[in-house]
Order: sequence, then C-alpha cells, then structure tokens
Amino acid sequence: MSSINAHYTFQYSQPEEYRFSHDSVFLARRVFELLKPEAIQNFRGLDLCSGCGIIGLDFLFHCQKEWKLAPKQFDFLEIQNVYEEHFKKNLMYLSQISTEIQFVNRSYDILLEPKNSGIYDLILCNPPYFLPHQGTLSPSEFKNRCRFFIDSDFSNLLLGIVNSLKLNGAAYVLLRDLSDQGWNSMAEAVGVLEGRGTITQLGDIRGTSLVRIQKI
Repeated sequence: MSSINAHYTFQYSQPEEYRFSHDSVFLARRVFELLKPEAIQNFRGLDLCSGCGIIGLDFLFHCQKEWKLAPKQFDFLEIQNVYEEHFKKNLMYLSQISTEIQFVNRSYDILLEPKNSGIYDLILCNPPYFLPHQGTLSPSEFKNRCRFFIDSDFSNLLLGIVNSLKLNGAAYVLLRDLSDQGWNSMAEAVGVLEGRGTITQLGDIRGTSLVRIQKI
C-alpha cells in the first residue's frame, strides 16, 4: 500500500512526544470501504487503544461525508489520560455528527467484564506491537505505553475484543510480526482465540497484517 494518504480528513491534535503513523488512517479507510452503509445504522462501535481518536474519528468522518450516515454510538478506549485533551480538540471537527461519542480513560481489561459482553458491533484497533522483552525501552514511560504491552497483555487484548463483540459483530485489528524476536502474531492470536473466536487475514497495511476477528 502507498504511504500517501489519498483520503485526507483533517489535521489532528496529538502529543509532540509520540506521533501517529499512516497505519491508523489507512485502517479507518480500509474498514470503511469493507462495510456497507446499511451495516452501520444503529450500531455501536469502539476505537480500542484509541490514543487521540484518529482511527475512530477518521472512520466517522468518512461515514458522514460519503454516506451522510453515522453510527448510533462510538466509544474511544484509551488508558493514557494525556490523550483526552487532544481527543476533545479533534472531536470538534465532527461537531455536527449525530453519533453519541465518549472517551473512556481505562485499560482494555474492562472489556473482559461481564457487563461489557456482547455490546459492540464494530471494533477498530491499532494496538501496541511489542511485548516488554521485545525491544529497547525508551526513557519515556508515555512512549513505552504506546509501543509496548505494559498496562495489560496481548492475550487480554484479544479476549477482551471477543468478549465485547456481538455475535454478528467484527473487529479489525492490525497485527505485526517481529521476525527478529521470533514472534508470529497471527499464530499467537489463533492460539489465544481457539474455541472463542475466528481470525481471518484480510491483507496488509504498509507491511502490517490487517485481520478480522469474530466471536464464535
């Protein structure tokens, strides 16, 4: 996939210390193109590990601009509260949208709670790519929490996704292999999801696998 964003939305507010990559905007656009307008009406979505909201807000932007439609509700789940002020600034670009939107400053472990079982029709996620032992940690705790599974782990991410999806829902997640560390993210995901969910590889976004996860 080209590194040029052919579907520009707006200039995002984001922390200077850690800037998002085009993977996020390409993920939002790819999922938008996979869905049909009628599929999003009355549904509830989630931008998981949302940061300043780039994936979810881009997705909503495309829905509003090209379909003149919007989901009923969209949540943004992010554990680092430094992102919230940037999220609020970015949300101003969607001031006319009818979607009920909330920023949830919690760990994704809350998706494992019974009250959050089967609540989402759509989940979008560009998660951290590294386990704590897979790479060199930065002096910045903020950067480390963006790049590494520090606040929880890979298994809980996947299990939380499956638990919180509706039976006919789907999650679209970016998974990156780390060949230098012998980490095959797809194989690991299949093992975690066995008996709970299915995972299908849909292609890649700039060398990172795009997968669809559905509940069994």
